Amino acid sequence: MNISFVHAESPVWDSNRKTLYWVDALQQEVHAMKFDTMEHKMKRIEYGEVNIVMPIANSKRLLVAVRAQLFLLDMDKPGDYALRLVTSLDEGKPDNILNEGKADARGRFWGGTKGHQFNDTVEPDQGSLYCIEKPYYNKRVALRPVTISNGITWSLNSSVLYYIDSSTKMIEAFDFDLDTGEISHRRVIVNITDYGASSPAIPDGMAIDRDGMLWVALMFEGAIVRINPDLRTIVEAYRLPVSLTTSLTWGGDHLEDLIVTTSRRNLDSKKIKDEPLAGSIFILHGLGTGGVPDNLFVFDNADNY
Repeated sequence: MNISFVHAESPVWDSNRKTLYWVDALQQEVHAMKFDTMEHKMKRIEYGEVNIVMPIANSKRLLVAVRAQLFLLDMDKPGDYALRLVTSLDEGKPDNILNEGKADARGRFWGGTKGHQFNDTVEPDQGSLYCIEKPYYNKRVALRPVTISNGITWSLNSSVLYYIDSSTKMIEAFDFDLDTGEISHRRVIVNITDYGASSPAIPDGMAIDRDGMLWVALMFEGAIVRINPDLRTIVEAYRLPVSLTTSLTWGGDHLEDLIVTTSRRNLDSKKIKDEPLAGSIFILHGLGTGGVPDNLFVFDNADNY
């Protein structure tokens, strides 16, 4: 795309609508673009930082994270009428942000928070990873403490949850019980510093391909990497002409386009001049693999809630 954003994040592909959703977190915007017509819609929330968007099963509404709260969003309604509160997280920590999230194969929402951020520094150990599911959508703490809860995805058979707390510089794995939503047996898959990543680099968003390999955006490194989780090694790496790569997802008719969001958050004028494409959305073709459809959040009767 030839337009840029302050901090593009949370790309997700809706295979049913052939639509890409993403957010500009700091501008408090949710974006939607149909690939067949290139029709672009935008909704400004004006209620706080927006870091997550995802489709809801059997609904025209979307799930969005605003500050440390989850809402149902109707893109067609004006102002606050567009929002319906689902739950609040990290009560008593008003500067915390719900930073990243996805749905598992049963439609549960998994999302994590980060502590107060000043420039590029985040207060350590103030966040948590939560699981939220029907029928009451009560929150359950799955992991605590974390500093910057970030990328999350599941193995193709849903037996493993892959997870990133960016501050650790590691991609980790847990055994995952799909029936109960419980995680166990935490272990390290890859530490990015073992592969020559620069000292400020951190792992950010994450996706899985149809071959079971993980794709991770390396923030401050301007790169994305492909990881074999069984061999616990990086097998491919790609450089982008920007330094702040935030997240990625598979999209397109055959889920063979890798869509990468980027940022220009906190870049000074010289850096922006050196990186004129900072904040753009990139689409990578011909990678020899593709994705699988994203899981959808399940919220019964969402359109009437």
